[in-house]
Amino acid sequence: MWLPIPCGCPHDDNYMLKITTPPNLNSARQYILNVLLTEFLGISFSTEIKNIETIQISDEKTTLTISDVFFQQAATHWLQPESLPPLPLAQWNVSKDIADINLVSNSIPVIFGDDTYLNNHDNGLHLGLDIFGSAFFMLTRYEEAVKPERDAHHRFPATASLAYQANFLHRPIINEYLEILWACMKQLWPQLERQPRNFRMLVSHDVDNPFEYPFLSPPRILKRMAGDIIKRQSLVKAAKSLSGWIKVKASGDVTTDPCYTFETIMDISEKHGLSSAFYFITDHSAGTLDGLYTMQHPEIRRLLRNIHARNHEIGLHTSYNTYCDPIQTAKEFEILKQTCEQEGIQQMTWGGRQHFLRWETPTTFANWNAAGLNYDTTLSFADHAGFRCGTCYEYPVYDVIKQQPLKLRERPLIAMECSVIDERYMGLGTGENALEMFLSLKKTCQQFNGDFTLLWHNSRLIEVEERRLYEQIFEL
Repeated sequence: MWLPIPCGCPHDDNYMLKITTPPNLNSARQYILNVLLTEFLGISFSTEIKNIETIQISDEKTTLTISDVFFQQAATHWLQPESLPPLPLAQWNVSKDIADINLVSNSIPVIFGDDTYLNNHDNGLHLGLDIFGSAFFMLTRYEEAVKPERDAHHRFPATASLAYQANFLHRPIINEYLEILWACMKQLWPQLERQPRNFRMLVSHDVDNPFEYPFLSPPRILKRMAGDIIKRQSLVKAAKSLSGWIKVKASGDVTTDPCYTFETIMDISEKHGLSSAFYFITDHSAGTLDGLYTMQHPEIRRLLRNIHARNHEIGLHTSYNTYCDPIQTAKEFEILKQTCEQEGIQQMTWGGRQHFLRWETPTTFANWNAAGLNYDTTLSFADHAGFRCGTCYEYPVYDVIKQQPLKLRERPLIAMECSVIDERYMGLGTGENALEMFLSLKKTCQQFNGDFTLLWHNSRLIEVEERRLYEQIFEL
């Protein structure tokens, strides 16, 4: 356990700590200092560069030294496999050194660090956990720019990630590291106060198929019915498809379409004091893989007006081939803005998500930043729910290739419904196992006053079981 150390700092609101760092990778270091200390904790500081081998946080009398393993390795092996942490990771039983600390588990994986996790020294503490390097590694998705693994949609899979391989994908490890850093700082400077945070539930909906039937021609509905009979082995579904198509086509009333769940979604969100975000596909870089609707359709226009009138959010769902294409990304955002302007819709903030969660680090960050979007909320793994970025806090992003911070902010996606439910991914279905997974992730976000960011497609509220599961996530 650590020993009491006298605090030599004055008790006034203008007090500022000094951060001293080694003389390499200055842009990356300044970025992660700003994210953890300014964005997350709300602490002011000045910086200094010296020829040292640790990071030092200090006032005139007291110093917290912190291990600096990642940046020292990366300085000579930037974006090379030699800069990645070796497995298995060491484990630190934090409770033996720090009492009453807010962690998911007392034993925490050490992404980067030295062998001595916490020691007193003459004028302060030494922390052997490389908090700043580890946070940079996770928040920037550094490993994804190094490792070659990709799935059939050219996505970096959860199974290739350090978080999955070291079994911490279900815990926001950087939030836990932040609590360790804060405990050390409060030990040395007890008058420090961190900025308050409140838990948020951020619900969004990728509008891949706003309506099931209005865009289906007779050949397409026959193909759908054939799929119902041959693939899904259900004559009942085939009959239901035909009767639904006839009903919508005959009446012209899209609100009777099974995919038209928008009123239900907004009703549920409003019941719980929330605002839903609906992300629309505005162009078709991959043809019908990007849906069948256009932003010119009068029913889409009416839907946009309805969403806006009920004080919910409209955003961008960039098409399948945009993740490496800055020109197409900008084009699709411009279509969205022009459409909304024509309908008298104004928003202060514009964000959205990549179709199929297709992502390349840092290319897609740069695409969205250049297009002028305010935030992205793509970053969850398609094949496994959890904390891909290691945090449940929103944060500004960084381009690890150009080594510069960007204006774009990331709202990490914690869970997508099909990642949890579908057999091809986690395969937990719609029963108790799935509910337990969603609620566990939600509870963990609540523990750190973070954001539980949930994606649920409008087209996944048709089945009674899926709608019941969705509502339970709000209520429990």
